[in-house]
Amino acid sequence: MSLWNQKLRKSMMAAGVSAALAVSGAAVAQQGGQAAPHGGQGGAPAQGQQGAPAQGQMPEMTDEQRQMMEEMRSVQQDLQQTQAKLGEMEQQAYENNPELGDKREALQAKIAEKMSSGGYDAEKEFEEMKATMSKYEGGEQQPSEDEVEAFREQQQEFQQRQQQAFQDEEVQGMAQDLRGDVEQVMKENNPEAKELFSKMEKQSEEMEQLREKAMETRQGG
Repeated sequence: MSLWNQKLRKSMMAAGVSAALAVSGAAVAQQGGQAAPHGGQGGAPAQGQQGAPAQGQMPEMTDEQRQMMEEMRSVQQDLQQTQAKLGEMEQQAYENNPELGDKREALQAKIAEKMSSGGYDAEKEFEEMKATMSKYEGGEQQPSEDEVEAFREQQQEFQQRQQQAFQDEEVQGMAQDLRGDVEQVMKENNPEAKELFSKMEKQSEEMEQLREKAMETRQGG
């Protein structure tokens, strides 16, 4: 119910789901924009921020800039729809192929292992964050400012360690292997999957080109 609880849930999704996203058969993390690994809160706001300075000076925004912003929103929506369809197919692939789930669990265990050093226990920290979310999920209790700040710091360290783990060659190799397996199963089980992968790649490229063009327009203007 409370805004903080919503933010906390997003934070937990960012912390917990990013490992799965990073190895997603739909390759959301890799192809849909680098913000994706940080959960749903990453992609859209990051793209929206591209236009934030211009929106702050709304009267001075040119027709070209407004048109570009609308175009970016449209492409982003299309991209998210494509990713959502692939996400459903991916979920089915995992449900129908337990060996893929085993591989994903092995990868997530490896990521947790790489994150855990110097007395840091990634799994313990993750469970603590989940417990914090459960405690305030109903909205009956509200956290203190100190608790909010402590959670943010805990989440920040978790994500920083997770990002470092993603740079590890062993993790990258396992992720690439799993990604390939999931993609293959998706294409075998869904004739539409191949077309959707191609569509997502084009939409991602278009989004990146629009971002670059928007940057050039602002710098030039």
